[in-house]
Amino acid sequence: MAKKVVRAFCTLLVIIGLFSGCKKFEKQGHLKEPGIVLTFDDNKVDNWVDYLPLLDSAGVKATFYICKYNRFTSEQKNKLSIIQSHGHEIAFHTTNHYNMEDYVYKQKHTIDELMRCEVEAGLKMMNRDGFYPTTFAYPYGAHNGVFDKTLMRYFKSVRALNGTQDFSKSIVPTQNNDVLYGLGIDKSSKRSDADVISVLQSAKNNNTCAVFVAHEINTANKYSVTLERLLKIFSFVKANNLKYYTASQISD
Repeated sequence: MAKKVVRAFCTLLVIIGLFSGCKKFEKQGHLKEPGIVLTFDDNKVDNWVDYLPLLDSAGVKATFYICKYNRFTSEQKNKLSIIQSHGHEIAFHTTNHYNMEDYVYKQKHTIDELMRCEVEAGLKMMNRDGFYPTTFAYPYGAHNGVFDKTLMRYFKSVRALNGTQDFSKSIVPTQNNDVLYGLGIDKSSKRSDADVISVLQSAKNNNTCAVFVAHEINTANKYSVTLERLLKIFSFVKANNLKYYTASQISD
């Protein structure tokens, strides 16, 4: 009888242990809400700051990958501070916007020279002015595994471009990313609104995150996303309870 009691007690402990372990796993493995990372590249602060009221009204928290900070005027630096104060991420897009593969393999610079010129120099200037980028985007999307690994010394993640018709490359987990492939949504991308919405729908269905890339907002430039497209994105996000993430948030 005593053995049966002991055996039953041990079985109960095992069950409790398994249950506790499951609850612990459930907590640690819990996925964040599905969402979108809306990113903008380059140095178009004069354009972006004009659309802050629109972004604010939609609850957007975007990621702005900045290049050519060494050419910013005091007024542009102040506008970038305003963008940051609205909760948007200020990220990094190199010092001079060189094609990094060309810089190394065609112009015969070393990777150390590349990092000093295109990463460290620009970061120093931004840091002095109160900007501390933790994520990176490649100019022209030109990258390779060696660059990715080297840049991880400076940043939590790097973002390349998805130049393919495989939209799934631009749908990622909501955490622990190191290499992102953003899908272009500018006019130059030639993608339809239906393509863009299908990526968002897939993110919703799979509890993942869609990563998009634009440059300017609502200008004649081909590297500009139309206001109509942005409004369609915002409408879908709101109707489907998606969350706006920054690149940094999905890189943790």
